[in-house]
Amino acid sequence: MPHTIALLVADGVTDAGVAVPLDVFRTANAVARRAGHAPRFRVVLASARGGTVRTAGGLHLPATVPAARLGRVDTVVVPGLWVEDPAALAARLARPDLAVLAAAVARAHRRGAEITAACCGAFVVAATGLLDGRRATTTWWLAAELRRRHPAIEVVEREALVVEPRLITAGAVFAVADLALHLVTRIAGPELARQCAQVLLLDRHPSQAPYMARRTLATDDPMVRAAERWARARLAEGFTIARWARAIGASPRTLARRLTTVVGVNPIGFVHQLRVETAIHLLETSRLSMAQISARVGYADANTLRRLVRRATGVTLRGLRQRA
Repeated sequence: MPHTIALLVADGVTDAGVAVPLDVFRTANAVARRAGHAPRFRVVLASARGGTVRTAGGLHLPATVPAARLGRVDTVVVPGLWVEDPAALAARLARPDLAVLAAAVARAHRRGAEITAACCGAFVVAATGLLDGRRATTTWWLAAELRRRHPAIEVVEREALVVEPRLITAGAVFAVADLALHLVTRIAGPELARQCAQVLLLDRHPSQAPYMARRTLATDDPMVRAAERWARARLAEGFTIARWARAIGASPRTLARRLTTVVGVNPIGFVHQLRVETAIHLLETSRLSMAQISARVGYADANTLRRLVRRATGVTLRGLRQRA
């Protein structure tokens, strides 16, 4: 019997979030057939009401079944919705059809299905409470928002794929390819997954860290925004937390508490992240030396910056410059 996968879709779903897993599972079936084996996967599209769903790019997905009539499936995949800021995400998540999909996720899990989500699809799964007390990831620039909405989840935005028992989350939009290949590996074997990746020219991404940048920090919290603007303008000179807090009209304790709650790091960690992000930007867009870049972001020793960048991204400064 083929492994049945339900792909839960809603208006505004990312086109790649639907197309990529469909292509991966279709390729897996094609490779299996050429080897003389039966197809390994059966994919069903389900939506809140059934019928046609419109993707973010305007494509129509006509053959969806109502989520309430989905029946038993082995795996549920919740792809992301196209959003560009936390306000757009909040508007999406407030829609009644998303509540219907969240209920379908909870129902499928109770029936024994494995639940997976990519990008901001993690927010739909999080609404069910299934991720509470678990590790999970999402698209890295929305990690602070997931942490704020669901403090019981251990958000690990640096990881592109987080595997928990019967719960898998993937990072930004195209991390759905990592999710699909993971499922092929586990269900149909690593050799079939390797052949799928070769046919589709897919590379796996063990981490989102090399792509992360605090410049696009996704939070509407006014104190965090003010703290970021003030600190970013003074990275080279250095400053105390007391001076920083006073400049934005807060106490050091309040600033620390807000950064920890919203962003998930303490003030020192937040400044380190701003410095690393700025250094990476200068590395990729200028001909400044390592020593010059270090001075511009507030480190007297270039080796300190090298260690922080390597820890944050898994890539050396030289590797980042070569990639750029």
